[in-house]
Amino acid sequence: MARLFISYRRKDSSGYAQTLHEDVLQAFPGMEVFRDLESIAAGEDFVDAIERELDRCNVVLVLVGPHWLSMTDAQGKRRLDNPNDPVRMEIARALTRRGVRVIPVLVGGATMPDAAELPDELSALGRRNAHEMTDKRWQYDFGELCGVLEKLPGMPMRSTATDSATHSTSDRSATGDDDLPLPESFRKPVGRVIGAARKFVWGVGIFFTFILVVAVFVGEEETTPQPAPAPAPFVADDPAPAPVAPVAVATLPAPAAPVPEPEPERDLTGNWTMVDAQGERIPLTLTRQGNDLTLRSPRINVTQHPVWQVYNAVLIQTYGQGVTDVHFEGAGDVYERDVNFALNIFANGNVMINTGSLSLRVANSSTMTGTLRYNSGETSVVTVSRSSGAAAN
Repeated sequence: MARLFISYRRKDSSGYAQTLHEDVLQAFPGMEVFRDLESIAAGEDFVDAIERELDRCNVVLVLVGPHWLSMTDAQGKRRLDNPNDPVRMEIARALTRRGVRVIPVLVGGATMPDAAELPDELSALGRRNAHEMTDKRWQYDFGELCGVLEKLPGMPMRSTATDSATHSTSDRSATGDDDLPLPESFRKPVGRVIGAARKFVWGVGIFFTFILVVAVFVGEEETTPQPAPAPAPFVADDPAPAPVAPVAVATLPAPAAPVPEPEPERDLTGNWTMVDAQGERIPLTLTRQGNDLTLRSPRINVTQHPVWQVYNAVLIQTYGQGVTDVHFEGAGDVYERDVNFALNIFANGNVMINTGSLSLRVANSSTMTGTLRYNSGETSVVTVSRSSGAAAN
């Protein structure tokens, strides 16, 4: 059986890794895909598991994000320079394996590092032709990657029965007796409706728009007035010439120093508001512990939503129950000014029906801007602003 290994840094491209994992499983149902978060059992030796999988795989996809090369450890040293760095170790081992195709995959606008920027044992990676996965053309770029994969020795052909393929995250969702009875063949159509409804308030589609907060600091220019000339005194005809007093020259003040841009707010914990291009808003609650962040939205009622009303009629007729609400949960991290989330979308409480990722850049203490992307390839430029609303349920 064909095996594919995804190498990535969690604080650089975790959302992209999750989406790519699911897309590969959908395109190649018979392939085994290894990604550490999903593939290593609790209590298993991490290094042993990585080495075992690298010895068995056919292809290694090395996800290179915007901070993949420059990421540092707690001592401020570049992680790639540490011989015991897990990402360096797995790439170095993959490059020495015969018959294994190592493909750099650029995500998040990253560029391919030169061989000279890499440790000696990774220099061969810098000479590999990279495949770029852009947010706006994710579906197209993924199709091109599939075309490369299916031509490699031992790799299966791409599946054409996309409606029968399911996302791996659907298998991981826990459902109770009161949950919506969504069979595996039904989860993907629900995800499609979510993509179709992204312009509406419930936010399963793209729920952010741009709110720009600009602080303008204007320094008042000070000027020194010139003294008015004194009137000339009355003098007799042909007087002796009076001495000429020196004229004082006014000195203009030096221009005010530019006001530095305020540092971004480091504590991102609290309530935020997100608005899409149509002005529809949704609240989120962020919680930060160290560099780790969690995201959660309230459960949003969709029973009156036009798209869901049509779709729920089919659900109720077929299964006796429809979708009443949806909400979003996410886990991510912050690195300097960059914030990245892997998102999960749930219906009726805890039935996972879609996934995506959210990449943000901290602009100031109250605004973040970036890109929202769903596993279907839909993307949007987004803005997240602080609010004083109630926390998400």
